[in-house]
Amino acid sequence: MWPLHDAQAGLQRIKESASRGLTVELKSQDRPDAKSAGSVQLYNKSYALVIGIDHYTNGWPPLSNAVRDAKMVADALREKGFEVTFKQDLNSAELKSALEEFHILKGADPQARLFVWYAGHGHTLNGEGYLAPADAPRPTDNEALFKLRALSLRNFGVYVRSAVSKHVMAVFDSCFSGTIFSAQRSLPPAAITRAVTEPVRQFISSGDAKQEVSDDGLFRQVFLDALQGKGSADANRDGYLTGSELGLFLTDRLTNLSNARQTPRYGKLRDRRFDQGDFVFQVKLAPLPAPKPPPPAATPPSSAPRDSSLAAEAERTFWESVHAEGDPALYRAYLKQYPKGYYASLARIFIRKAEERARAAQQR
Repeated sequence: MWPLHDAQAGLQRIKESASRGLTVELKSQDRPDAKSAGSVQLYNKSYALVIGIDHYTNGWPPLSNAVRDAKMVADALREKGFEVTFKQDLNSAELKSALEEFHILKGADPQARLFVWYAGHGHTLNGEGYLAPADAPRPTDNEALFKLRALSLRNFGVYVRSAVSKHVMAVFDSCFSGTIFSAQRSLPPAAITRAVTEPVRQFISSGDAKQEVSDDGLFRQVFLDALQGKGSADANRDGYLTGSELGLFLTDRLTNLSNARQTPRYGKLRDRRFDQGDFVFQVKLAPLPAPKPPPPAATPPSSAPRDSSLAAEAERTFWESVHAEGDPALYRAYLKQYPKGYYASLARIFIRKAEERARAAQQR
């Protein structure tokens, strides 16, 4: 009797948490030390659609962990107060129907946030990204039938636009070219301002075109670490994890852990109506490591935090100017100045990609 009572109580807590939504404190400026601009209820409901596909029936190799990973993500989202709809091994009609119904019906509330997780095969065909349902053939076997059954990201864009909810985010544990979203070049906001509350459609994929899904749970684990506030996911340590912070964290961590075999992409929908805001999770802050005792000649402790803050701000400003230009020579200049900097891994990725594009252009 007690286990049943505990389970019912836990379910009730989840429902109550979902009904409370999320209230955030706004800053007057895009700086962590800016004055408070009051608080606002960003969401009053939280809905998630979580999909995992292991069992492919028409030529794609089966996956081992997509469903398992999806279940773990679903559990983590429930703990965050989301009302979760879980689906597995969907065929073409089921996948399209589930996504359309989720965005139209759950997305009818403008103050709700919508989150989608998809783990399964993805593919890029003629520059267009696709999600492969369980019954889709490989395009090399039957390209026409693949395009009929698979879900193009272009059509996925139709679904996210159909939602009235201001904030929608989709995370794909799949590798393909992100044709409906622009890869984000700017850094995450340094603080939650009113701009974050604007409408947005955000996307993260676990890899780029021509990369393979690792199917080892690595992407899922790093994603869950971020939701739990581990590592440097909440870069400004304000207790809020924005979609932009999440994308940057996943890109940096996965690139390092996979030795650049898997390079996530993240960004916002190519639509002026939906590219201004930022999806927000609330996270618990992991404790900072104990500071080392300063050497005898060190700067007095009272000025150390300010010096550290100024150094971080200087690096951030330098990186923003470098990243805005996108010039490999400037990325190298950043690495020379900050060989172990916060954005060093990303700088190396952009240099490598620029070199690959240059080699490809020479071969034409």
